[in-house]
Amino acid sequence: MVRLALLARHGFVRTGERSLRYARTLDEPLPNAPLPYGIALRPVRGEAEVELLVALHRAAFGTQRMNVESRLALMRAPGYVPEMDTVAEVPSGELAGFCVGGFADEAHRVGYTDPVGVHPHYQRRGLARAMMVAVLGELRRRGAEAAEVGTSSENLPMCRLAESLGYRVVSERVWLRK
Repeated sequence: MVRLALLARHGFVRTGERSLRYARTLDEPLPNAPLPYGIALRPVRGEAEVELLVALHRAAFGTQRMNVESRLALMRAPGYVPEMDTVAEVPSGELAGFCVGGFADEAHRVGYTDPVGVHPHYQRRGLARAMMVAVLGELRRRGAEAAEVGTSSENLPMCRLAESLGYRVVSERVWLRK
């Protein structure tokens, strides 16, 4: 609290938003997460799909923040596992959602399952849940003991989803503005 008082003296004020870090162990059973009829999960087909992934990310989050360079950086980062960069594909070939999985540590004991996003046309059908459970299963098969996911406290659907999948908040960071 001393740091917050010092920052307040310099004109910073707390916002209501926090960054939340969730974690869950992978030794507990994974919940059931059936896919809607006709939708299939598959790995991303490499950098050839980057522009489609950027468009999907922008639609899912209603923002222009994601760009080709950022998505390529994510795909080229240490810990990135191409087989766990998962998309939901509808019969027409359109991408309906994505969940990026990989390893957060060199020992491959801790994995991650974010970012996760679903195109607005396909939301509220269980796709995010199905993709996250699929990635959690793959992390477990590859030897991970735990998984993490991060989100904003303002992203209530993601907070509820994480908690429904057995994740619990393990840390939070407050946001400040000046």
